[in-house]
Amino acid sequence: MNKWKITGITLLALFLLATGLGGCAQSQNIKLRNEIANLQEQVITLETQIENLSADIKDLKSENENLLLGINDLKSQIEVLRKRFDNLKDYLPFLDISEMEATVVRVIDGDTIEVDIVGMRYNVRYIGIDTPELNDERPEFCTLAQEATRLNRELVEEKTIRLEKDVSGTDNFGRLLRYVYVGDTFVNAELVRQGLAWAKPYPPDIKHQDYLEELETEAKQVGKGIWAVHSR
Repeated sequence: MNKWKITGITLLALFLLATGLGGCAQSQNIKLRNEIANLQEQVITLETQIENLSADIKDLKSENENLLLGINDLKSQIEVLRKRFDNLKDYLPFLDISEMEATVVRVIDGDTIEVDIVGMRYNVRYIGIDTPELNDERPEFCTLAQEATRLNRELVEEKTIRLEKDVSGTDNFGRLLRYVYVGDTFVNAELVRQGLAWAKPYPPDIKHQDYLEELETEAKQVGKGIWAVHSR
C-alpha cells in the first residue's frame, strides 16, 4: 500500500469520525435546548402561580381587615346594648311614673346628671335643651360647656330633685329623659335663660318647648352666653 493510499484512507476515517461526532454534538445541543425551553416554561408557570397566590393573599388580607372592622363594630354595638340593658333592667318600674324624686349624686355635664332613686343609680338627660360639649374643639364653646356644667352643679349637685316625664321614658343610650326641678327652679329652663343651653325640641317630648324657646329668644336678644359667641 503506497503512501497516498494510506493518506486517503486516514483522511476518510477522520472525516467519518468527525461527521459522527458532529452529529452527536448536534443531537446533544438539540436535547439541551429542549430541556432549557421546558425549564423556561416551568419558570413562567411558577411565576404566574406566584402572582396568583400573591393576589389571593392580598384579597384574604383585605377580607380579614374587613372582618376585623366588622367584629370591632359589633363589639361596640354590643357594648352599647349592654349598657342600655344594664340601665333599663333596674328602672323598668319607673318608666311610666310621671313624677318622682331623686337625689343627684354626680353632675356629668351641662345637661346630664347621675341620680339615686330608691338606692339605684341612673343617668338623666334633660329634655328640650342641649348644652355645648366639654370636648368641643372650639375654645369658646368648650368654655361655655364648662360654664354650663358649673351652673348645673350649683343648681342640683347633692340635692333632692323632682323628675318630670314627658312622653318618652329613655333615649337611645338608656338614659332617663326628664324635666328637672329643684324646689321652684326649673333647671332645664334656667340653663336656657342664662344663655348656656339651646332650646332644642326632641319630639315627641315637647311639653315645655314653647316656654324654653321664649327664654332662648330673650337670651339671644341680650347676647347671653352662647348668643354672645353666635353674634360675633
